Amino acid sequence: MDEAIAMANLGAVCYKAVKAGLYEQWSASMEGDESAKAEVWKQEGRQAMLESVKAKMVAAEESAARLLAAEGTITQLRASIDAEVSRKLSEALDGHRKDFDLAKMKEIGALKERIAMSEGKEGYVQMLSEAHTAMREKIAALETQLAQQLAANTKSSYAIGKAGEATVFELLNTHVLPMLPYASVKDMTAISHAADFHLSVMLETGVKAKLLIDSKKYKRRVNTVEIEKLYADVDADEEASGGVMISLESHIFTMKQFQIARSPKQKPVVFLSFCDINEEHRKDMITWAVRILIDILSQNSTEDKDVMIANLEGFLTGLDESVSELDGSLKGLTKAIDTLKAMRDGFIRKIVNFRAGKPIESVIETALIEGCSHVTRTGTKCGRKLINGTTFCKSHAKNDE
Repeated sequence: MDEAIAMANLGAVCYKAVKAGLYEQWSASMEGDESAKAEVWKQEGRQAMLESVKAKMVAAEESAARLLAAEGTITQLRASIDAEVSRKLSEALDGHRKDFDLAKMKEIGALKERIAMSEGKEGYVQMLSEAHTAMREKIAALETQLAQQLAANTKSSYAIGKAGEATVFELLNTHVLPMLPYASVKDMTAISHAADFHLSVMLETGVKAKLLIDSKKYKRRVNTVEIEKLYADVDADEEASGGVMISLESHIFTMKQFQIARSPKQKPVVFLSFCDINEEHRKDMITWAVRILIDILSQNSTEDKDVMIANLEGFLTGLDESVSELDGSLKGLTKAIDTLKAMRDGFIRKIVNFRAGKPIESVIETALIEGCSHVTRTGTKCGRKLINGTTFCKSHAKNDE
């Protein structure tokens, strides 16, 4: 394509340079007819050219007219567009102005609220300050009451503990020491990690032994923490050979009555509960506990001590089983007594009805019986007013049923 363009340009340049010469050469060589024909052709060509130019001039004038009409239309359109744009711009500006006014009104409303809140801030702060002061005073009063209550509870618990310690100390002095020659007791309640009392006793071998005695006066069961503390106190005292825990008003957790356990260093410890036990039995129990520990500690070897403890546990287990058997027997006897009472009541009903001339299985009329038929411990009848349909008064009807 580049070469074709270059060749065309070269031809045009060459044509322009040789045009006149070629035309003259062509004109000279032509004959007269040919010259006339050529002239005619030239005239026809000029006429055809003029006609073509006229047609083009007419088309151009029509195009110009159309252009003028189009320019008018364009002007009208431009004017219409400008008007529409102006209208749209005006509407948009009005909308933005309204939005701006609304936003400003909202901001002004918010500012008014803030101003109102700021104006009431001092009052709120004062109210909060007063409420805070009142709350602090109330908290201080409650803390004072709580401290007083804690102090009272502490004093109460301390007083209860001291009462329990005094009870055990009195039992040791008035009952245990007189029963054991060369025995002595030392109050250690003011010293921590030493149990409550140190009881020194003489073993069968003639050697002195120390027993640590700990007393508890809890409404609830003595927990394992207190048991572990006694174990620790017994093991920490190199002179201590064993220990006794006494619970005055509750049972001991995981421990049976009179159970003998071992501390981590294999020192024997006896556990006693005085719950629901009278004064005389308490004296006997603490004396038995001390004597058993003396017997265990008097054994020559660890094996002998273990055998003795096992025998004691077997003995106590046998006693528990015997008590269970006795409870079963008592339940059986109670059932038999209830059966005999029912038989007796049936006989009485039949006799009373027979004497009254009624069927012997009828309900007893209490008016025919003189007073309650319950027999007291002294062997006499109660004799009080009967409940209808029975031979007993109000107090004995439920018990004798």
